[in-house]
Amino acid sequence: MKHSTRMTRTIVLGLVLAAATATVRSQSFTMSRKAADRAEQVKNEKQPGADLGNGYYRNPILPGGFADPSVVKVGKDYYLAFSRGGGMMIWHSRDLVNWAPVLRQTFEGLGSIWAVDLHYYDGKFHLYMPVGEWPGKTVEKYHANFVTMAEKAEGPWSKPSRVDNEYIRDEYYTGIDPGFIQTPQGKKYLYTDHGFVMPLSDDGRQATGPPQIVYSGWEYPKEWIVEGNCLESPKLFLKDGFYYLVSALGGTSGPSTAHMAVVARSQSPTGPWLNSPYNPLVHTYSAAESWWQQGHATIVEGPDGAWWTVYHARLNGYPALGRQTLLMPVEWTPDGWPVIKNGSKSWDIIPMPRGENVGNGMPISDDFTSPAPGMQWILGQKDRERYQWGNGRLVVDAQGQNSADATAASVLATNRSYEATVEIDCPEGVVAGLIFANQEGLKTDGRMVSYNRGEIWRTRNTDVPLKNAGHVFLRIRNFHGDLSFYSSDDGERWTTFQNGVRAENYEVRLFAAGKGKATFRHFRYLGLE
Repeated sequence: MKHSTRMTRTIVLGLVLAAATATVRSQSFTMSRKAADRAEQVKNEKQPGADLGNGYYRNPILPGGFADPSVVKVGKDYYLAFSRGGGMMIWHSRDLVNWAPVLRQTFEGLGSIWAVDLHYYDGKFHLYMPVGEWPGKTVEKYHANFVTMAEKAEGPWSKPSRVDNEYIRDEYYTGIDPGFIQTPQGKKYLYTDHGFVMPLSDDGRQATGPPQIVYSGWEYPKEWIVEGNCLESPKLFLKDGFYYLVSALGGTSGPSTAHMAVVARSQSPTGPWLNSPYNPLVHTYSAAESWWQQGHATIVEGPDGAWWTVYHARLNGYPALGRQTLLMPVEWTPDGWPVIKNGSKSWDIIPMPRGENVGNGMPISDDFTSPAPGMQWILGQKDRERYQWGNGRLVVDAQGQNSADATAASVLATNRSYEATVEIDCPEGVVAGLIFANQEGLKTDGRMVSYNRGEIWRTRNTDVPLKNAGHVFLRIRNFHGDLSFYSSDDGERWTTFQNGVRAENYEVRLFAAGKGKATFRHFRYLGLE
């Protein structure tokens, strides 16, 4: 009888597992083949993933240097925008945990773009950008705000136009971190750092008045260790008759406990603002916590009607990995204020929102088979004509005297520990290499492999001669921040380079300096844990 009961339980369990498997398979069929292939590549590279596959997730939702997130909901879809140098990058999700890359774009003539704000209204996406470099700029340390539009997130995006009218002569106005809000009647406003707001035209493309200070922030305890007041990152939304303003305080760098996100609300889009009695929304209280400098938050309604906040933070012990993107559940107090649900911690394992998985992550490796650069590559805007992609190689037209002013293409590492490997053909007159953005790494002139940065007393007598003139494999390994470097003549037997260093940067770069063309093949990225 007991045997029969066990057999019955086994059959039932098997049916349940089969049904569960069928459910998983049916869900995976909604993912496009392209997205599935991309997700498989990310898995093979052993990049960290937030989705644990069991209905739970663990932060970060986007690993690596993706700072200053701005998220917008459009129907069932979510779009996440980040700034990067002279442009921006957009990701797509339907469950707020799994994100697929949509677009990386630069804007001709514009640079030093900080903390963009993405919105959707009047049937179009609108991206507000604080721009530090533009044609005709004459004032240092000042950002003007521009806007660009598109009917689809993947573009095409319009030529950016300036929103604010002129230089604002106020010592507190720097014009960074725009935050857009629209009333139910269609009136539009744009906030910036230090509590400034300016009214906008009906189409949201032009300021109709000068910026005015309407918010002074939240007074955090004086004993808190922060970088400074640094009121910035205004993100606004309307709920139940109240306008909510989520701002950053404390500074984005400096001490591990510096950053935070605070909430205020008003019945008017321009204040007066009442601070939440539950502030801060997110904050690092101790250097012992898993995530440092938590702040720069956006609050958004999830796919199942619950609420969430998307923000950035640095991983304890790995600040060089960059500000990564985190997700935390939000609940509403009886008196109408958002707080982190159930006191959850950013390092907890957390139940996922109920939504569709569109695929996750972005492959970092590249075989250079595509005739265009993949979205993982960060390119100098002025250097784009110097690259030839496709047919299994990246051919780079060299320029500059050294790696600091050379033609370069970079990717962002996502793992605490990883390896990056590339094959290089380097003719006479060219110096090419595999380095970090801070110039640490290896270079070759086609005859030798040399350390790219460091005092002569540290790097002398460490050059490695090449057996095959003009051809070499280079590898860099970052293991918990300890960097080691390797070269090989055949890609199988490796020589350890006799210069190691501690990691200061997680941006991996290919460069070519001098006169001539260097060829790169088989760029490989692999997470080590």
